Amino acid sequence: MATDSISALGAGSGVDVKSLATNLVEAERAPRKAVLDKKIKASEGGISGYAAIKYVLGDLKTAFSNLKDQSAFNVMTTRNSQPAAFTVTSSATTATGSHSVSVSQLAKPQRSISAGFASNTVSLTTNAPITLSLSVNGATPAQTITVPATANTPEGIVATVNAANKGIKAQLINTGDTTNPVKIMFTGNTGASSAFQLTGLEGFFTSLPLADRSLKVVQTAQNAMLNVNGVDIVSASNKVEGAITGTSLDLYATTTVGQPASLDFLRDPSAVKTKIQGLVTAFNDATSMLGVVSDPKSSVETYGATLVGNSAVGTVRSQMRSMITASIETTSGQPSALRDLGMSISAKGVLELDSAKLDAALQNNFEGVVTLLTNNTENLSTFSTAPGGVAN
Repeated sequence: MATDSISALGAGSGVDVKSLATNLVEAERAPRKAVLDKKIKASEGGISGYAAIKYVLGDLKTAFSNLKDQSAFNVMTTRNSQPAAFTVTSSATTATGSHSVSVSQLAKPQRSISAGFASNTVSLTTNAPITLSLSVNGATPAQTITVPATANTPEGIVATVNAANKGIKAQLINTGDTTNPVKIMFTGNTGASSAFQLTGLEGFFTSLPLADRSLKVVQTAQNAMLNVNGVDIVSASNKVEGAITGTSLDLYATTTVGQPASLDFLRDPSAVKTKIQGLVTAFNDATSMLGVVSDPKSSVETYGATLVGNSAVGTVRSQMRSMITASIETTSGQPSALRDLGMSISAKGVLELDSAKLDAALQNNFEGVVTLLTNNTENLSTFSTAPGGVAN
């Protein structure tokens, strides 16, 4: 037996031959195991390093892509010298510039009111419907609104007229009169062409003089009238579209007589600036991460010093730099590279931003900045941090 032979050889020597043999085998295997463990650790560290780079490059790509968002280029600041008279809504097609606006008349609906009833629920007929005749803007034949016999009360008339949706609305008004406090107010749409004539209630007021039985017009329908940049404009609504390209005006009151309102549209570059500053931050975060994974002295856990001497780091740095320094073909006087917007890479690889230069470019050549940013982001590379380099 092998075990017995080893025991016999060691008899009387005091030496544990079995343990000695095991230790010799382990001593011979240990260096090889250490090499393998080191390779495994390096491989795992490399994976962590690539993952860290991929993460920050994803943020950088997002920062570049954000510059393509057209909403950032279409933000306007509006200055209105008489905001109580009207408000303005701009759009993507609104151009910068100054305008003069005078509002001389607001659009109004016709309002007509009935004579008084004793209450909201007084029955006006004996199990019979009520027939109303409505003509809007003199249209013929007139439209008929039939109030059912089951709703032959003032509130029933209101409900039926509103449900008919024929261009007028009705509401009950309590005047406080001691005898007949309830009246019905009928209101049309705004604009002169929405004037209406409503008949059919006269028979309920036979105790009144003939002239007082019909609806009384308390407000006449009229159009809005304004002048924009010297051009007279008439509108049936107080929401005026197209008087200034890409805008709508909501009218609330007339402007001061003899003093047109000044309306200015100014480009607001703050959204673009925020996105550019986000690009600078993302670039510098990526640069910092490349330094951590390639620095042999880095003590950062998980991914520090995991790609020391790896060519992928240099390739990524080179591509990042080219994205900032690359130029596009433009006409004379137009910005052709991000450096024209105040961006520059320092000797330490940090992307710096000259805010004064950026502000000047946005103020003096906004369209050129838009063209540059759009073209630059169209050429954005997609980074793939695979062992051996960076591929598009």
